Amino acid sequence: MGDEIAQVVEMEYKGVYYLLKGSSFLISKMAAGIKFLHEYSHNKWLEKPGSCDWKKIQEASEGSAPILEFPKEMFEESVDITHDPDVRGRGMISPFEYYCRKNNLRYCMMPDLNPEDDYIPVAVLSQEFGIHDEQIKSYMRKRVKAEEDKEKDYDKELSVAQMALEGAEGQAKEEIEKNIEVLQDAKKQNHELLEESKQKMERNNVLDFAEYLKQGEHTAFFDDPEKAKAQLQTCGIVREYMPSECMYPIRDSGKMPEGKKVYYLQQCGEDSYISVERSFEVDENGYVYSVYKAENTEDKDFSIRITDKDCTNSEWSERLREFMKKTGLYMDQPLQVTKDMEGFLDYKVGLSENFTKAPFAGQELSEEAILEIEHTRKNAEMREAFAKSYYSTLTVASDRIMPSSGQILSLELDDGLVEGIDVVKIDSDNAKISIRSDEQYRLVSSDGKEHVITGDEILRAVEKQEKKEEQIRNISRGGR
Repeated sequence: MGDEIAQVVEMEYKGVYYLLKGSSFLISKMAAGIKFLHEYSHNKWLEKPGSCDWKKIQEASEGSAPILEFPKEMFEESVDITHDPDVRGRGMISPFEYYCRKNNLRYCMMPDLNPEDDYIPVAVLSQEFGIHDEQIKSYMRKRVKAEEDKEKDYDKELSVAQMALEGAEGQAKEEIEKNIEVLQDAKKQNHELLEESKQKMERNNVLDFAEYLKQGEHTAFFDDPEKAKAQLQTCGIVREYMPSECMYPIRDSGKMPEGKKVYYLQQCGEDSYISVERSFEVDENGYVYSVYKAENTEDKDFSIRITDKDCTNSEWSERLREFMKKTGLYMDQPLQVTKDMEGFLDYKVGLSENFTKAPFAGQELSEEAILEIEHTRKNAEMREAFAKSYYSTLTVASDRIMPSSGQILSLELDDGLVEGIDVVKIDSDNAKISIRSDEQYRLVSSDGKEHVITGDEILRAVEKQEKKEEQIRNISRGGR
């Protein structure tokens, strides 16, 4: 009972003072989290100008360094600095990096303990808070305006649907009623985002330190620091959710993840896992629906699909239970969730090679397991072989992605267009695509003839083209 009583504890660790609020159990976990932050460094961001670790940002700050929640659009590479007189360099960088470099600001990228939202936690110097606050507000105002406009659009659509319902009968009436339920769900989900945006703006997007640490519940951040460190350098912190908390219909586009896919993983045997790829689609009316595809790591022929399209909430609840039963997934067991394919593959590598052999219940990893983690991380051949057995993600020039004669998104190769390519992300310069090595694709050559090509053959063709283009670039630069 004592653990449930809220407490306030002041603690000092390596010269930094912290005020923690919560139960004694949660405070003990927070203390472990603080130790983790002092040992943690984000390899990718530490190479960027102005980026430093948690300890240094605390030492340099006049008072406790605030943690701010930045909207994700501030980290999208949308600013071209090639000809910018204020910032040296070439290519595209994010608005966040741009104004930090322009104003010579320092910051610390924090572990994202709530990876399913679309905010990124960053610790900044207290004396530089004003500059960050001004930048964040400009983006948050745009976000709130877009969400308010969308709510008005939903109200108009609901009004039209309600009027149509008055004179409808039979099947037409049932379809309109379903449409109204979908609209109501979409409006509710957008309203949740709108309220969240307004609440964050009211507190200047400042995240209380104790609240930030509490987000580490249901992750390895508290219970298995070594596992969390390995995750952060590869796939990011992986959070666990119960199926009912994450496998529900999403109808509003604002709730969709950036890559339009989410991956779930659940252990179903001693060394066997069931993975679920959830892809988000938009129907002819502009409403979001999901397609779920389950696979078993031990059985390549095992594949079960389900969709929540045109489902009411009660219909989906029944359909989900059937899906869980067919796949062998457990409704009362948590799922590990990652937001992109690369992170999913990284997590599966770590899980297969290291974490299935590691002790549980928050014990420290053995020396042998730690060595295996390092070995797996450094062994590129092992990593490539594992990933190839599922998917390979590669980057190509964006002008090589185009529609075929049948208006199907395709990849241009020397031999023709490969149809049905899965584009993960694309911008004006590059496209990130996903290829399954053992899958067969349709290749349409320049003469209009159709051929079958495997994922492995596509990978080899892309590699061959890249070498050829590199040779041409070397010649143009005077190379041999």
